[in-house]
Amino acid sequence: MSIHRTSDETNKQQNNPRTVLRGVKLQASYSKLALSQKIIMPFLLVFFSIMVISTLSFAYWFSSSMEKQMSNQVEGLTSVVLHSFEQKERQLEAQAQLMADRDDVQEAITAGDTLKILKILVSQKTALELDLLKVVNQNGGVLLDLGQPELGESKLLDKTSISQALEGMNLSDVVKLQQKNGQVQPVLLGLAPVKLNEKAIGAIEIGIVIKDDLLQHLSSGRGEHLVAFNSDKTVIVSTLAIARNANWQMPQTGKQPKRVLIKGKHYLAQSVVSTLSNSSLTLVLLQSMFALNKNVQFLWLRLWGFFVIGALLMMFVGKRTARTISDPVLAVAKVAQQATQEGNFNLQAQVNSKDEVGILAASLNSLIRRVALYTEQLEQGRQTLERRVEERTHQLSQKNQELNQAYDQLSLALSELQLTQAQLIQTEKMSSLGNMVAGVAHEINNPINFIYGNINYAKEHITELLELISLYEKDYPQPTEIIQTKIADMDLNYIIEDLSKILSSMQVGSQRIRQIVLSLRNFSRLDESDMKSVDIHEGINSTLLILNHRLKESIEVFKYYEDLPLVECYPAQLNQVFLNILNNASDALLETKQPQKQIAIHTAIKGDRVCVEIEDNGPGIKPQLKDKIFDPFFTTKDVGKGTGLGLWICYQIIQKHYGNIEVSSVVGQGTKFTITLPLSQSQIMLGAE
Repeated sequence: MSIHRTSDETNKQQNNPRTVLRGVKLQASYSKLALSQKIIMPFLLVFFSIMVISTLSFAYWFSSSMEKQMSNQVEGLTSVVLHSFEQKERQLEAQAQLMADRDDVQEAITAGDTLKILKILVSQKTALELDLLKVVNQNGGVLLDLGQPELGESKLLDKTSISQALEGMNLSDVVKLQQKNGQVQPVLLGLAPVKLNEKAIGAIEIGIVIKDDLLQHLSSGRGEHLVAFNSDKTVIVSTLAIARNANWQMPQTGKQPKRVLIKGKHYLAQSVVSTLSNSSLTLVLLQSMFALNKNVQFLWLRLWGFFVIGALLMMFVGKRTARTISDPVLAVAKVAQQATQEGNFNLQAQVNSKDEVGILAASLNSLIRRVALYTEQLEQGRQTLERRVEERTHQLSQKNQELNQAYDQLSLALSELQLTQAQLIQTEKMSSLGNMVAGVAHEINNPINFIYGNINYAKEHITELLELISLYEKDYPQPTEIIQTKIADMDLNYIIEDLSKILSSMQVGSQRIRQIVLSLRNFSRLDESDMKSVDIHEGINSTLLILNHRLKESIEVFKYYEDLPLVECYPAQLNQVFLNILNNASDALLETKQPQKQIAIHTAIKGDRVCVEIEDNGPGIKPQLKDKIFDPFFTTKDVGKGTGLGLWICYQIIQKHYGNIEVSSVVGQGTKFTITLPLSQSQIMLGAE
């Protein structure tokens, strides 16, 4: 079936992006070739195409001719083998008839004397190299049945052949010989009736088992092989050992020789005879194609050698021809390229001919002279312009340098102003917060002291009144009806019992308020603006109290305090450091969905320094941001939620105390700030001086 492409399909293939891209790449590759290669390339492509087509066509024609010749030879050998096989049949048939025509054999069969028949025919069996000899009477009874010892108790399936012989027919046949182990072998038989007075009194059957030596005799040693197939297309006998167990298909009868592959070797196969008898024996002739394949390979080597030699010769001739054409053009192009690259317009191309190349060289020489003239004029103008540009550039460079210096000074002043302004704003905020906290603490302290001081007196007065009521109950056990009604309405016993509890609760609450006021005063420390020796733990606890409204939501605070001496510092500023770090930790924890939010505070003595560690189990800080957290105005919070000054101020305060602040963080596990402070600032300041 042939396939015809329509014009639409052809257009689609031409407009295919891959086809277009492939064409562009080929065109680009061709454009990069040298001129001589561009000239020779089409001729080489045409030559190679013709040579390849010619070589393939000739090789195909030659191999087809040789294979056809070999097929004719196989067909001739098939006829010879078939003639030899038929001659062997007629020979067996004639030998059986000679035995049947002997008078002594006829007499012995008539008498049924088996011993006499054996004496007469055993020498015939040995002389004729028969594998089987069988004599039957006119009723089909076996009088003598001789076989080769190696056949053992084999059974010859020849009832039909014997019946035909008893009817007076001379025939040859191939029947099956079933051995005791179940294997079946074909046997070539010759049968002749034994007649007395034109009446069949018995029959003689002689046979030769079709084995390798018989097939070898039929092939006559001409290099071919014979294979015998059974009716189920299995190999019975073969002169080719590898054909016995190989998986190959028997060719059909009446067809031309067919190429088959047996154990990796090629053969031409043709069926010699099929359905010769009821055994359906088929002989197949095999002719090795080794010599043919070897000749074809040798032909291919010769052809490809001729192709390579021709290609080399064509490339040599084409290259010389292309060089003859391209060398003058390349010489002109070289002069043009050298003049362009070196700027040497005194070069001139040689004009050796009056053809197109000579005209091109003369035109190039004229162009070079014109370009030299224009170049000289341009060079004079360039020098003048360059001198003016250099003067202007020098003036602009001086002005630009002055502007850069002024800009650097302005940028430095602006940066210092921004940092100072931010620090002043933060300091003012903390100062305002301290003033407010101190004022609130002072205003709360006076009334709460009044309440706390009067609770004891109120408790004593109420106790005395209760004792008086108890005395009244003892001395006047029978009060008036109005008093009894009032006692019942007010539940006097409950009031007496609950009044003491109320006074105790009021005393505990006022004590708690006094502690809060004291913590607020400790946090603000407005009366301690100078360096003082303070307890670090009091500052941390005061800071936690200020942030209690945020921490009590869902954050647990664990304090691991060691015994610390008093530390010389600026208390209010140090409290500001604790406030900023704890406030950042609470912000980070409240933004996560972690079920257990924790802050751990550790304090310890390390040599002559105090170490404070504040650690949370929040989301942590990314590694690329950890080195920027102490920079001014850097924040990871949303717009409007952070100024980026908290940790920068903490860093400045710790530096002011000659201490150190470090941060370590693991993403997903938390962040830890480590603050180390000297115990005595005065000693460090004296050492620095």
